Amino acid sequence: MMVRAFIAITPPAPLQQTVAEVRDVFQRSNLPWRWVTAEHIHLTLKFFGNVPAERVTAITQAMEQAARGQTAFPLRATSLGCFPHTSRPRVLWIGLDDPSQALGPLYERLTSACIPLGFPAEDRPFHPHLTLARVQNFGRSSQLSPILKRYQNRLFGEFLVTHLHLYQSQLQRGGSVYTILRSVTLQS
Repeated sequence: MMVRAFIAITPPAPLQQTVAEVRDVFQRSNLPWRWVTAEHIHLTLKFFGNVPAERVTAITQAMEQAARGQTAFPLRATSLGCFPHTSRPRVLWIGLDDPSQALGPLYERLTSACIPLGFPAEDRPFHPHLTLARVQNFGRSSQLSPILKRYQNRLFGEFLVTHLHLYQSQLQRGGSVYTILRSVTLQS
């Protein structure tokens, strides 16, 4: 059996709700985007795609190896932006600041631990973010810039990273359904 899997950090429900409120402002603008539901907002650290279910244990061990010795650390949800650029958006996101500088090294350890399992490092730089929406109909929108400017330098909230989660993503007609397969707890 195959499992569509990824490793992520999930912000707590109050921050997910704050981020969803910002998403709602954009939704009222009738932009042709596919919006992420509040409970699905997360920071992806590693996307695997379809993997054999028997690989879940090895992936969990890689997560444990990467998290070894890592204490819980704060992240701040700040800034609003688009990939690849605001003039031609494909993804709308809220950026994450890492005041303790712990996320980057954790990400690198996780990437290194997954390489021997046959999952190569990403070709693009790591840009920690929470995805709000993906563009369905590519095009320019004059409605986007004013809303982005309004939220440009806002602090949306801060949260303590205490776990890494291995998720299964099941694609369904109404959108993806995420299920936590395994979790690794950081030191307190």
